Amino acid sequence: MKLPGRLKLIAHMVPECNIVCDVGTDHAYIPIYLVNNKKCKKAIASDIRPGPINIAKKNIEEYGLLDSIETRIGNGLDTIKENEEDVIIIAGMGGIIIKDILERGIDKAKKANALILQPMYAIEVVHEWLCSNGFEVYDEKLAREEKKIYDVIAAKWTGKIQKKDILYHHIGEKLFEKKDPLLKLHIQNKIRQLDKIINEMENMKKRDLEKRKEYINLKEKYEKALTTI
Repeated sequence: MKLPGRLKLIAHMVPECNIVCDVGTDHAYIPIYLVNNKKCKKAIASDIRPGPINIAKKNIEEYGLLDSIETRIGNGLDTIKENEEDVIIIAGMGGIIIKDILERGIDKAKKANALILQPMYAIEVVHEWLCSNGFEVYDEKLAREEKKIYDVIAAKWTGKIQKKDILYHHIGEKLFEKKDPLLKLHIQNKIRQLDKIINEMENMKKRDLEKRKEYINLKEKYEKALTTI
């Protein structure tokens, strides 16, 4: 199975393990890829909706992996049983949803050897929650797929609460440390997005002026960060 850029990076960042739990699996492409490539011995593909699970089952059967990949219907980390908290993937959702899933299942999240997280937007919500709840981001990478850039986080619980500059909630610190090849383009994209938001807010009512100032300050941080790359 050949994965597109976003899914390929998610799979690449999964460490070798016994069990992978893919929460919100959709079509089970990642579990199929991981088992086929022997990165994990067993996988659990879960989703809150029966529709995607039915498609996942067909895909798993097509690849002859019914003995290695189990499908489950349920909400978030509720589908993970005791001693299955090896590697947990939560990808393709908004940052607020990912944060809520982790918050509701924090005891299971703490036991995981790795959390592989890929928010489609609002990544700052995920970063902030991880820092505030004792999770360390030990790796982070960017992937490009068509015209979009996606961010994938690898984290684990250490118990150490961290306070970081707001810049690093929006753009992971590891991306700077490791000089990710897509980082410059990623920041430029974020500056363009903020420019659009700031311009749209220019004529808004006074109650929104404070938020506009926050965006302007964040944009200045992005621009300063660009000079360090």
